[in-house]
Amino acid sequence: MQPGLLNLSIFSDCIHQFTPDGGVATDNQIFCRQMEALASYYKHTEIYCPFVSATQNKTQSIYTDKNIHFTPLKNAGGNTLIDKLKIVTTIPSWLNAFRKASKNSDIIYQRFPNNLNIPGFFYCYAKNIKVFATYTGTWDNYLHEPATYRFQKWLLKHFFKGPVWAYLNTEKKGNNIFNGYSPSYSLAEWEEETIHVENRIRNLKEKGITTPVYVTVGALAKNKNQQYILEIFKTLHHQSFSFQLHIVGEGPLFNEYSNFIVENNLQEKIFLRGKMDTNDLRDIYRKAHFLIQVPIAEGFGKVPMEGFFHGVIPLLSDTAVAQQMTGVHNERGYLLPLNDAKATAAQIIKITLNMLILPGMIQNGREYVKKKNLDNWSRNCFETVCSYYHL
Repeated sequence: MQPGLLNLSIFSDCIHQFTPDGGVATDNQIFCRQMEALASYYKHTEIYCPFVSATQNKTQSIYTDKNIHFTPLKNAGGNTLIDKLKIVTTIPSWLNAFRKASKNSDIIYQRFPNNLNIPGFFYCYAKNIKVFATYTGTWDNYLHEPATYRFQKWLLKHFFKGPVWAYLNTEKKGNNIFNGYSPSYSLAEWEEETIHVENRIRNLKEKGITTPVYVTVGALAKNKNQQYILEIFKTLHHQSFSFQLHIVGEGPLFNEYSNFIVENNLQEKIFLRGKMDTNDLRDIYRKAHFLIQVPIAEGFGKVPMEGFFHGVIPLLSDTAVAQQMTGVHNERGYLLPLNDAKATAAQIIKITLNMLILPGMIQNGREYVKKKNLDNWSRNCFETVCSYYHL
């Protein structure tokens, strides 16, 4: 099938807003970029997603592809009983959206896990609609995982009729579940970053590292485990180890982390940056030597992939595909334990001082991520779907 002949409908729980001039924006920059890359292979793309009231936010991404249109859905979800009841009352409108999509599109793309796509799964299954899916959470079961997540994985494993991309440690599971990744950048952007990475490597070889710079990026929430990072760098501070740590993101634990920094006199070494737009975050990556991410559970780390693009070496907790990223023999990065902040601090000092191998690790990381770009992701998705359905 040649690109540009099919109509695509996408169902996602990614929050969107209408801009004052009638455009559409989202705080999820990666989602926006991925959907625009995918839409380039289709004649018309309709995204069905929840909309909320417009806010002024410098980190928003605005859609520019005129072939992408939107059908707003009610924003339903939450942890309270009232929130759960709202989900139940919203199901009829969700099913109406799937009914509309089945009439107006050739294929439906469902992004799991989310509540919206559970009734959507049954509708598409009953109507035998051409579908494909991605599961963007942790594919292997984990402690305290929501029951609805496991239920959705069970449906995808045993009953989903189209191709599914999940974050696997193998290339494929069964006939229809493929190993996937979540790209942030295009190949052109990888090439544009080359000169900055070459300068980084040259400086590292000629001058070494006087004050290592670390960065962590993500929502300030319990699962992301920034508190453990703070404990590690508190230990490094007490050992008079020179460093800078930039914590990028916002969330419910922002004030708690801010208080920890002040109480431990870390204001000159640890910086809470809040949520950053693309240009500011790129500047942080270009300054950083190491990226540290230690989530308790993580399906696929988009942030380490971004770090590789910029020549930043990842230090990761051993979740899901983390070892696939760092390499079995630490070719591209390192895995950190989550049970001993002092031991982890000692490991970080050892890693930082081992400067002879760092240039090679940077180059390995860049080569690893080169093929995992938006261009390859969107093309592979389109070609696999066409092949699967013999289009």
